[in-house]
Amino acid sequence: MTKSAYQQPLLRSNLFVVWNEIIKNTKTMLAYPTIIVFWAIFPIFWFIPFILQGQAFVGGLESANFAQITGSGEYVPFIVIGAILNSYVNTLLYGVGENIRKEAYQGTLDYVLAAPCNKAYVLIGKAISESLSSTIFAISQLTISVLLFGMTITLGVMVPVFFITILLILGLYGMSLLMAAFSLMYKQSYDLSETIGYIFYIFAPVRYPVESLPTWAQIIGKFIPLTYALIIVRSIMLLGTDLSAVYLEVITLLIVDVILLLVGFYLFNWIEKKTRKSGIISHH
Repeated sequence: MTKSAYQQPLLRSNLFVVWNEIIKNTKTMLAYPTIIVFWAIFPIFWFIPFILQGQAFVGGLESANFAQITGSGEYVPFIVIGAILNSYVNTLLYGVGENIRKEAYQGTLDYVLAAPCNKAYVLIGKAISESLSSTIFAISQLTISVLLFGMTITLGVMVPVFFITILLILGLYGMSLLMAAFSLMYKQSYDLSETIGYIFYIFAPVRYPVESLPTWAQIIGKFIPLTYALIIVRSIMLLGTDLSAVYLEVITLLIVDVILLLVGFYLFNWIEKKTRKSGIISHH
């Protein structure tokens, strides 16, 4: 059998694993409709306090000083975009790692780990299902923001924004594999996910422009995929910038994605094999 002939059924098998994980996790989510409503609406209340705070400080929803830094004085859309993209970080960093613990609680982790497939594709399926639910929640939050705050969105804007969101999700998939690897090794990854989530929240321009950070903090922010995604999306949505005008940020985001995915795949497979040999997995 030639190499290409061998790779084709292998690819189909891996896609089959991914697809069935998506179906399983989607059915689990649909079994709890209250949670769907909660995550579709409640995150709106997370960024409303910052809007009220900005209004109290500058006396309105626009600021000339803010416009000098960002190019747009519209504070509300700036915060809304940051909150929505950051929700992908929260979902993927916490969700995929904790899915390992959920499998253990349900008594199905042994079956997953014993399956004759690359376990990284099981996690990719979990990550895709998490990002699909995040997209549903993001659309509902964006719709509410349009109705409440008068944000204007066109198809010409949403197509490149969707593309950049996909790039952001790919980078987060790599980080999700890292979280899952630590979950296998240390039984849970919540503390590490919490730490990384705070690092993203502080050093990525979620609530404020990256230019407002100290130089050393801006350097840290350049290693975070969310930073580039926010810069690109805000340039497109708030400033009307063409995607070609921010091509350097797009290329950098692609490079960060590739690094995170390669490192994530390698470390997860390495730690999964290591925990099997050491017997740590049996302690779950």
